[in-house]
Amino acid sequence: MDIRQDSSSLRIDLLLIVHSQDKQTGGDKSEEPVPPRQAVKPAPRKPHTSGQIISSYESQESHVRLEIHPKTSKPQLLNRPTVTGAPLSTNNGNSWDPTPQPSAKDFYAYPWDKSNLKSLAMNLKNFEKLDAYSVKVGKPSTVEQLVSSLLKMARTDLEKVRAIWTWICHHIEYDLDGMEDKSKRSGDPNQTLLTGKGACEGYAGLFENMCSRAGIQCLKIGGYSKGFCYKTGHTFSEEPNHAWNAVYLNKRWHLVDTTWGAGFANSSTNSFKFRYNEFYFLTHPALFIAEHFPDNQNWQLLQVPLSMKQFEGNLCRNSNFYNAGLTTSYPETLMVETVNGKATFSIEGHSPALFSFTLNKTEKPGIMTLTKNGMQLDVYPTVTGRHKLELYTKPFNPGKESYDKVVEYILHCGSVDTGFRIPKELEPIVGPSWLTEIKGFLQNLCSNPIISTQDGCCSVGFTLVKKATVLATLHSDNIKPGDENRYVLQTLRGNRVEFKVHLPQKGFYALKIHSSCGPLTFECFCNYLVVCTNPEVAWPPFPRQLQNPVGPTALMEKRGLLQPSQRDPIIYTSSSHCSLSFTLKEDIKILTSLLFDETPLTDHGGKRLVIQAQKGNHVEIQIHLPQAGAYILQIFANSKTSPTSFEYVCNYLICCSNKEAESPEGLVTAQSTLNSANTVDKNGFMRPSQQGQVIESPDGRCSLSFSLDREESCLATLHCDDSKWNKQMERRYIMYTQKHRHVEFYIQLPKSGSYELRIYVDNRSQPGSYEFVSGYLITCNNPDVAWPPFPNKLQNPVGPTALSEKKGLLQPSHTNPIIDSTEGRCSFSFTLKKEMGIFARLQSDDVNLTEEAERRHVLQVQRQNKVEFQVQLPQCGMYVLKIYTESEQGSYKFACNYLINCTNTKVTWPLLPVELSNPVGPSSFSEKKGLVRPSVLEPVIYTDDGCCSVSFGLNDSIDVVATLHADDITSEEVRRRHVFQVIKDGYVEFLTRLPKAGTYVLKICTKTKSDPGNMYDYTCNYLLCCSNPNVRWPFFPMRYNAWDCTYELLEPLNGILPANSPVQFKIKARGLAAVLVKGLNLCPLTLNSDGCWEGTCNTQGCQDIHVMLTNNLNKNYALVLSYKVNNTDSQGS
Repeated sequence: MDIRQDSSSLRIDLLLIVHSQDKQTGGDKSEEPVPPRQAVKPAPRKPHTSGQIISSYESQESHVRLEIHPKTSKPQLLNRPTVTGAPLSTNNGNSWDPTPQPSAKDFYAYPWDKSNLKSLAMNLKNFEKLDAYSVKVGKPSTVEQLVSSLLKMARTDLEKVRAIWTWICHHIEYDLDGMEDKSKRSGDPNQTLLTGKGACEGYAGLFENMCSRAGIQCLKIGGYSKGFCYKTGHTFSEEPNHAWNAVYLNKRWHLVDTTWGAGFANSSTNSFKFRYNEFYFLTHPALFIAEHFPDNQNWQLLQVPLSMKQFEGNLCRNSNFYNAGLTTSYPETLMVETVNGKATFSIEGHSPALFSFTLNKTEKPGIMTLTKNGMQLDVYPTVTGRHKLELYTKPFNPGKESYDKVVEYILHCGSVDTGFRIPKELEPIVGPSWLTEIKGFLQNLCSNPIISTQDGCCSVGFTLVKKATVLATLHSDNIKPGDENRYVLQTLRGNRVEFKVHLPQKGFYALKIHSSCGPLTFECFCNYLVVCTNPEVAWPPFPRQLQNPVGPTALMEKRGLLQPSQRDPIIYTSSSHCSLSFTLKEDIKILTSLLFDETPLTDHGGKRLVIQAQKGNHVEIQIHLPQAGAYILQIFANSKTSPTSFEYVCNYLICCSNKEAESPEGLVTAQSTLNSANTVDKNGFMRPSQQGQVIESPDGRCSLSFSLDREESCLATLHCDDSKWNKQMERRYIMYTQKHRHVEFYIQLPKSGSYELRIYVDNRSQPGSYEFVSGYLITCNNPDVAWPPFPNKLQNPVGPTALSEKKGLLQPSHTNPIIDSTEGRCSFSFTLKKEMGIFARLQSDDVNLTEEAERRHVLQVQRQNKVEFQVQLPQCGMYVLKIYTESEQGSYKFACNYLINCTNTKVTWPLLPVELSNPVGPSSFSEKKGLVRPSVLEPVIYTDDGCCSVSFGLNDSIDVVATLHADDITSEEVRRRHVFQVIKDGYVEFLTRLPKAGTYVLKICTKTKSDPGNMYDYTCNYLLCCSNPNVRWPFFPMRYNAWDCTYELLEPLNGILPANSPVQFKIKARGLAAVLVKGLNLCPLTLNSDGCWEGTCNTQGCQDIHVMLTNNLNKNYALVLSYKVNNTDSQGS
């Protein structure tokens, strides 16, 4: 027996053990369903001393339920099932059938399927007028008057419930006195309306009463909630602490909580604030259970109800979570344990949002990164034990400043990661994200929020959407105040800004990047955590007078200093000198200043340290350094408005590593272009295949390769002292490949001699501007060397590249960029990343190919995710095969190219037919057009007897036609009459007979039957090849519109009949009344048992033979076939 005290009433559940009689028959009385038994948690309560009455009695088979109330009390319907068969009567006199109990149709799956926040599909915009009206309805003296006013605009039960819900949520405030003193709580709806206040009992009671008067079945549900006073992780041991409602709409039960829909209480000010919350109106039960646990588990409305223990231990995502558009959070459990001192959390939603967090209310020991529609957080507690983690969010909306708490976790930390530390200056949101892009900073050089460096150096960069002042600072306990910007060097090229960072020692640093938001005001828009564990790192700070940005800038170009010879902001020199040159845009003057250890240097021991020479509009600055160290070269230009006034333009950092050198007297010659391996390494070129700087080539050919530290664009030029050597020839004798951070250069020399190979790389800070990397001397003493240049149309790099992969061409069958073909034919293929448009063209410097001919030497096959190109060359020579892919905008862009070489002088492959369209054979396009299950998959059909057959599975909604094409067939009639089409059992078959040996195109076109026009669209084609000189097939008989493709012509198939001969006719067709063959006389055909019309007609004296048919003897005959009669072997073409 379960006893449950509820307020001033007592309810007793009794279990009766009754022995049933086996003799009762099933036909005497039908069984009634047993109402679901309430799961009541036992709890001892003090007995009531006042007199009591039994207010209700229920008996269901082996269960008896009594509810006992004081005599003076008003019975409450609290989770009480209705007695079967007893009609309910509302206060306004309406009555309905007994309140249905929740059943299988009311129950929802758990956990939430993310389909809808509501248990009833609705469009909230449809409620806007009704909500506005309901809010404006005043507070009358009685509930009856209030319901009557609200229902004036409500038409459906849903609108009635909505109007009642809206009014209560905007007019009834929470009774804070009742929250503190339970004796002051009232569930009387009239009292709640009169005072305009109520606790949860008052809200739920008023909602139930108003729905009852509106004719809506509604119940008040009692239970437990994770509300105002709930502490995360606590258990419920007292009596139920909350009440809400279940309302019956559209033959299902739904849940509402007007208390929480109205607003919230503020504990610090002891006040209630109205803040409407849509979430608690018809909330999906799988979401409602996160905060509400009814004392009757049936009112969870879940297919598998949760236990109290599960409710207490489950993670609680509150209404703010779902109102913010969030859908999931990880982990799914309330209790989370750290692993090696770290715990990871994430949230995902429907749109970008801002997030924050606290650990134990005040700490923020974590790294948070914003994802596309959510965030990821790594938490590193600083002490072991139990912690409370709270996550907050707000939309990216300048109008909303405060964050809303959305979820809480209990974090257990067993051990602290002492090897990881978060600098106190690090902002909670780390790394670039959509937020930095919105603020105008794109294409970040480093997307990882944590930068690990072994040498103590790193770089980050952004592309600026608009002009902005940007700076960066480095923060750590190891950096003195005021030195935060002395470990960051900034460059600015066009709209690209980059920061080079040097760490003073190992440790954890916050790299903060700021942008100007007003005069002398900056805000941090992005920061990184920089980590270095190398104890040998000890970079000195950059000179204090070094001004960021360093190196070439937009200001320098604006002031007229163009084409700087040094584009890198740092000039490294192992000797005691270096040089720098510019091209001047106009007649301007420049001055320089060399600083060392914050001291200006002009002369040293009577020697000039900076010497400037100008010739025309070209100025060169040569710097002679007195000792090793870091120098600043400042450059000034005179003002246009005041020629004698010089203004700062830019500065460079010069690093000299020669500790013993003293500056020599006079000028020194410029450095040789043959650079050392150190220069190569500095620019990202590593592990060169050639160790020395001189390459000797006995046969006039050589190769040189490097590994790259990142994917970047390269080029090389070949130089010679020959007076005939020009700019075009510098690149024509070099071919290179580049893939997976590996570049290889192939050089072939036009004759013996000495050549200089110069290698350049695309400037990382200013894309499109190439800077010199290294130089090599190539020598050849063989007088017989005479290699031709590579084709002018060849585009470096050659072969498959990172670009071709980016364009979607994967797994190439040929990775070698050069294809040698002795037969003049070759083929290669790619796997396509996705379905796309693609084509190839063959080009040559030696063979004159028109744009049409460039494509007519390439046959393309494309099926599923694979494309194959079959190439046949017109003659020997060097060719370039270029491949283009379709972009998202629909235009075709270059993807890659190959060099094809053939030395066989006997090669003479003809052009493919002009009518042939790539891709050849069946493809995904033909499937989309309705031609499926092709009988022939190969694109080329070889036939020895001149006959072939192709069939497809045919969609019933399309019409199809096929024609035969060749370069010497010009008649449309001949194109149609060499193909005979039959449709049978869902398949269409094309019978083809060639007029003679040669190469042909079988073109198949389709159109939808719903299209009234007679225009067919190209669908696919095959290439037909026949080399038998004896082939001489006549065309098929002429077909007319009345010929149905479901008819099957068995004989004769030849469209030209012999003269003066009997000819057997046989046609298989259904649904016909008669078939005639007309020569000099009418010859009716006879229908035999296998459904064929057959008979004989003599061609004597005839020029034409016609076949006619009818499906109704009372109607005219229709002409369907026509034959020519001729004694000669005419081919009809």
